[in-house]
Amino acid sequence: MNRNDWEVNLPATAEGEEAGWVTAAVGQLGSPRLADWAVRLLTGHAHPGDPGDPDIALIRGDISRLDPELALDPHLPRVLGARVLRHHWHHRAVPAVLTGLEDESPAVRQACCRIVAAQGATELVSAAGAVETLLSDPDPRVRSAAALALGEVGGERSAGALQGLLMDPDSVLAGAAEEALARLAERHARPDLRAEPEY
Repeated sequence: MNRNDWEVNLPATAEGEEAGWVTAAVGQLGSPRLADWAVRLLTGHAHPGDPGDPDIALIRGDISRLDPELALDPHLPRVLGARVLRHHWHHRAVPAVLTGLEDESPAVRQACCRIVAAQGATELVSAAGAVETLLSDPDPRVRSAAALALGEVGGERSAGALQGLLMDPDSVLAGAAEEALARLAERHARPDLRAEPEY
């Protein structure tokens, strides 16, 4: 692959600790190399310790602060690749993210939904159907992340699926659906798509 294929600009808004270590990784590796490595991690074509690849600790952050459930996930390298792409996007990652939305690991699906939420309006509108399907994922974290992502990539017709979640017993999911409806209303200039207060 041509090195110039991976030239990207740093994201304008890098927030939080996770974005901080991604920004540090860009400084250490350079933008093209980090983007390429992140895509290969997400797709399973790179693994920690592969010759010629950086140390996974560069993008892992403090292992003691990882969610204990995630720390045991054998798919952690794919999750880390997705987390990098959330903060350091490259348009060549689109196929990897679309595939990641169907991954067997809930953590990978959730991370890919977060990428869609961050990049959707410009790069991942084609993910709307896959994201809407994830509203019925068995994992509640995936469902909530999918709702937020749908707010960024969904069409006006997505409002019905989101409205059906407003009274969900999972308050995190119901809140994500309400936030997504507000975003849909804003994106489509349709105030009527907003959730109606129940109180």
